[in-house]
Amino acid sequence: MKIDYLIVGQGIAGTILSYNLLKAGKSVRVIENDKRISSSRVAAGIFNPITGRKMVKTWCADWLFPALHEFYPEFEAFTGEKFFHPQDMFVPFDSQEKQNTWMANSAEDEYATYIKGFSKTLYKNELNAEFGGMIITGSGYVDIPLMLDSYRTKIDAQGFFVNDEFDFNELKLTDDGVEWKGIEAEKIIFCDGVGSSSNNPFFNWLAFRPVKGELLRVKFEKNVFEHGINRGCWILPQPDGTCKVGATYNNRELNHEVTEEARNTLLEKMEQLTHLPYQVLDQLTGIRPATYDRRPFLGLHPIYNQLAVFNGLGAKGISLAPYFAKHFTEVLLTGKPLLGLVDISRVIRKYNIKNDVLTKL
Repeated sequence: MKIDYLIVGQGIAGTILSYNLLKAGKSVRVIENDKRISSSRVAAGIFNPITGRKMVKTWCADWLFPALHEFYPEFEAFTGEKFFHPQDMFVPFDSQEKQNTWMANSAEDEYATYIKGFSKTLYKNELNAEFGGMIITGSGYVDIPLMLDSYRTKIDAQGFFVNDEFDFNELKLTDDGVEWKGIEAEKIIFCDGVGSSSNNPFFNWLAFRPVKGELLRVKFEKNVFEHGINRGCWILPQPDGTCKVGATYNNRELNHEVTEEARNTLLEKMEQLTHLPYQVLDQLTGIRPATYDRRPFLGLHPIYNQLAVFNGLGAKGISLAPYFAKHFTEVLLTGKPLLGLVDISRVIRKYNIKNDVLTKL
């Protein structure tokens, strides 16, 4: 069997990139062991144009957010499922100074598109928000497990999905591509999350900085939130009346065990935000494929042109994937230059990586 692209991994990156390639008329096989623990399936799927501890505009927001708002409804139509949930975000102020600063920022072109308004009364009985807050538009979340499962069902029915564990020992590089278990392909693209940070002999020189994240599912006594809430932690209301609360960042203990420390940290932050009675229903954890500069890793291997990577989307994968998957598809199909912001060649320059490392298999 001869195809154009083998895609290793069916998390957010592999799903959205393979869809773009299929849409462009290319033949694809997506390899994923459906028993593998994937951080994509644990992530809350939030997209938010103004975020972080310092509440600043997300990197490349003016590119990313128009792209994602166009992409996900199209992708829903392809899969036949509803997983894209635009939802305004309410950010309570913790001081008069913050209120004044953001009211001034709202008049600037950089932020005007994303700030819907201000309120001193919204959730005044539910949140600890004596200074009111601002409403951010363009935000929301994607039900990632539903998105991944519905896409997998679709491509499996078309014969484009391979439910298998990818073993590098079974991959052969050929003069005109690669071969894996009888499948010949022009290129293989690794979208395997944290797997590339340690297990991938071709790309283990990339400077991944994996981060463990934990979140909670809670049930508040009253179902009052119609917005996401963000201050110190985020509270994300779900269609079933529960809320997700997150998230922690731990780059020391990279395992899939939930911790009491993370639970207590999240509950402490949540209780600073709201005084509503609640019940904790569940605690989830995953390891995000973050990078040294918090920018994705895209590109062809500098020595082996038949190998490529689309990875390192980190905690903002839902926001990053639509724009950069489309961009990388254009790079692969047309020879369009790859944006230096995400090009893996930056890692070679920064760490002065030599050819003997790049060719060591």
